[in-house]
Amino acid sequence: MSFSTLPFLFYFLPAFLAVYYIVPARFRNAVLALGSLLFYWLSAGTGALLVLVALILVNFAAGRLIEDAHGDERRAWLILALACDVGSLFYFKYMGWFLENLGRLTNTDFSFFRVALPLGVSFYVFQSIAYVADVYRGDAEAERSLLDYAAFQAMFPQLVMGPILRLRDVSAELHTNRPFSRAAVESGFSLFVVGLGCKVVLADQLASLERIGFAYLSAPLAWFGAVGYSLQLYYDFAGYSLMAMGLARMLGFVISRNFDLPYCSRSISEFWRRWHITLGTWFRDYLYIPLGGSRNGKRRLLLSLFVVWTLTGLWHGAAWNFVLWGFVLFVFIALEKFCIGGFLERHRFLSRLYFLFLIPQTWVVFRISDLGELGDYFSRLYPFLSSGESVFAGDLLRQLKSYWWLFALGILLATPWPRRFYEKYRATPLVWLPLFAVFWLCLYLIATGTGNPFLYARF
Repeated sequence: MSFSTLPFLFYFLPAFLAVYYIVPARFRNAVLALGSLLFYWLSAGTGALLVLVALILVNFAAGRLIEDAHGDERRAWLILALACDVGSLFYFKYMGWFLENLGRLTNTDFSFFRVALPLGVSFYVFQSIAYVADVYRGDAEAERSLLDYAAFQAMFPQLVMGPILRLRDVSAELHTNRPFSRAAVESGFSLFVVGLGCKVVLADQLASLERIGFAYLSAPLAWFGAVGYSLQLYYDFAGYSLMAMGLARMLGFVISRNFDLPYCSRSISEFWRRWHITLGTWFRDYLYIPLGGSRNGKRRLLLSLFVVWTLTGLWHGAAWNFVLWGFVLFVFIALEKFCIGGFLERHRFLSRLYFLFLIPQTWVVFRISDLGELGDYFSRLYPFLSSGESVFAGDLLRQLKSYWWLFALGILLATPWPRRFYEKYRATPLVWLPLFAVFWLCLYLIATGTGNPFLYARF
């Protein structure tokens, strides 16, 4: 069950909100915790729920033990909690891939190892790590109530795909009564509808581009497909993040924005400060800075960047294309820091061309897991560098007839103007009438289509 399904929209969400607002305010964290676990069970099944509950119990206990202990004992409890969190993530997400590659090297059959990836495990494990690390560093107080901690850790609006929360950012709302607010509900529902439209009207319609085989693509259509996937991924993930923000606001929480117009960037570095902001912030605070960051010379900076971007790639998936994707980003970010950053800063037009030329190609590496197929696709992007035959049979024009409006709308909504219009007129019919139409269009498309799972749900 995901946010863009009829069971969620017409059964789970209305029933949950009715109970949440009817019960006395002091019981709302209990409703949020139990309702979120129910949502996760309906979405992921019993096995995944048991993993989530186990990690909630482990990290809740670890937080209290770390706060109450002293000296080396605190460090020991932190290491034990991190071992449980990282070990769980490695076992479920990377063990199969590790054994597969080990088997190729040693000619050993490890096909017996099969384990299902719990839904959203990458997100809630990183949130758990941030919690125990913040308690250890004194940046947050350990939760004394298991229900309050479970409400924070399993909060269903952001459980499956983020944003990755920190306790200190929601602690004030978590420990207040959060009285019903009509303004918050209206504002939250508006954000939810915007996100739903991004997912259903844009991302899901652009997903049909993936059905176009690329073995015989022309170069223009190959670039068209790369840009199309760039827009699809953005509206899929940013749409979910807006829905999460809206739902959280309806529950009395204000969670941070996860995307800040990333396609308006002028460099790869700037893009990754605007895309999946909470993940980038997590790596900065819990890995990049502890490794030394930019404080200890260029070599340490390069090492820090290399480790961060290698692990960023692996965080997205257990496959070599994600490792390659992270390395490509590392190369360009290092290049911008040491060589071309000043040039990009001085030349606005050229810096935008540079960014818009590179970013769709990085998403091609991200999208295609088979390295042989990845090479084939790049041979279509650059046919003059390949001995393969490139086809120019009007294929791009045929696809433009179907997709031009999606590209035009997707590009427009990736600029600052629609956000400014929304902020200025959101209390007027100029905003809520189109949102009303978008909501019913989404319901129609959901009811008449097969639906597409959120792309980041598999990470």
